[in-house]
Amino acid sequence: MERRTFIQHTLVAAGGLLALPGFTAAQKAELAIVRGGSAANMLDLGLEALGDLSRFVAPGQRILVKPTMRWNQTPESGQNTNPELLERLVERCYEAGARAVFLVDQTQDKWTKCYKNSGIERVVKDAGAKILPGDKEFLYFETDIPQAQVMKRPKVHQVMQEVDLIINVPAVQPQTPDGYFGAFHNLMGLVWQAENFQAQETQSMLDFLHYKKPVLNIIDAYRVVTSSGVKTYKTLTLSPNIVAAESYAAKRLGTDLHSLPYLEAAEQAGFGQATLAPEKIRSIVLKNSGQ
Repeated sequence: MERRTFIQHTLVAAGGLLALPGFTAAQKAELAIVRGGSAANMLDLGLEALGDLSRFVAPGQRILVKPTMRWNQTPESGQNTNPELLERLVERCYEAGARAVFLVDQTQDKWTKCYKNSGIERVVKDAGAKILPGDKEFLYFETDIPQAQVMKRPKVHQVMQEVDLIINVPAVQPQTPDGYFGAFHNLMGLVWQAENFQAQETQSMLDFLHYKKPVLNIIDAYRVVTSSGVKTYKTLTLSPNIVAAESYAAKRLGTDLHSLPYLEAAEQAGFGQATLAPEKIRSIVLKNSGQ
């Protein structure tokens, strides 16, 4: 993107006020990239740029917020979704009229420790959400995915029978033993023993989208694990378009998109576009926020 075009589509937020010539609150972006400040403030500004959460959530709906809380690590580790972000998102869901909000993940470490030590369990419960275990096979039910090629009848978490929609909130990790972890991989935490499908990972992730595509993706890159340790990026990427959200978040972290073959496959399958027109993008930088 040329520098002039980038500036025209960048919002500078100082003290919570937005300034952009020619931009009005009525204009809805398809992708918002927010940098700086607290996770809660970034979420509020990102949702405002997209046209508010009410664009995606209707009163009376039951919502699954799907975070990353796989690891027995503290918030400072960057391995799980930022609890402040999730707390504010749950609050916003109820403000939009949600009937109930649920959170769940299939953890790599003992689930009770992951939920507690990540800092997520306490804050989302205080905000009114229900946080569910995902560690036992009996919590999952077999479901048919008619358009699937690999996961034709996987076991998915029973909460999927209760909710109307998913908001996908992964903690992005560009360098894990298994490679890049982001929005697509995060959803597979709803599938029992998803590693059984790893040999055909790309198609398995597409199969899940045929089953249930998130209405909104909020990629958390506030703290990110890198080869040199935890780096603070203070970045959120928000979009209903999972392909665009993953593509822009990965590029922000310096990941070669050619190393993520599922992006092209998902675009070809009609699940989103990797590149959006500049007028559909809002880049928001918080300045003088004291953060």
